[in-house]
Amino acid sequence: MKKTKETELLKTPVFTVVKKEFQGMNFTPVGINCKDWVMIIALDSTDLKKANTVFVRQSRWGIEAKTVEFPCGTVESEDFSDGKDGNKIAALREFAEETGIHVPEDKLLKAGEFNPNPAYFNNKMHVYYYIDKNLKKEFESRSNQNLDENEDCEVFMARIGDKTFFDIGLQIAGFCCVRECLEK
Repeated sequence: MKKTKETELLKTPVFTVVKKEFQGMNFTPVGINCKDWVMIIALDSTDLKKANTVFVRQSRWGIEAKTVEFPCGTVESEDFSDGKDGNKIAALREFAEETGIHVPEDKLLKAGEFNPNPAYFNNKMHVYYYIDKNLKKEFESRSNQNLDENEDCEVFMARIGDKTFFDIGLQIAGFCCVRECLEK
């Protein structure tokens, strides 16, 4: 596909809706341009049947409800300063902001990345994981959250298998990335 033109239809703080024209196509699709996202899955064991993890419960305005999720966030351009891996820096920043837990950079591992919805979105979800048998101790001694202005996150730990938390497609896909890494 060769794009011949892109026209901005609506710009918001979170995303931009664009009209795209392609060579040889007789219709004009609409797409959503937005920043990449990161997801961080912290575990106290590599045995996923017994592992505890850190979740956040937060309001999601699109569905007008609170959800339970692995900590996630947006990759900002500032995350790419100092020539470092900006996606990893964003994951570290977002995890600390939402949970109050500071993960050492060398302990955060990349599980994978995927496009959340290629029919409309142009971004990627970068999935990272962190395994520490002392995660519960870190959770109990965590610092205060540093949430964005309109963000409300209740952070808690739970066993992955205790309850079905996975009702969001991105969360399921991210968990599958980590599971695949741990099963290798």
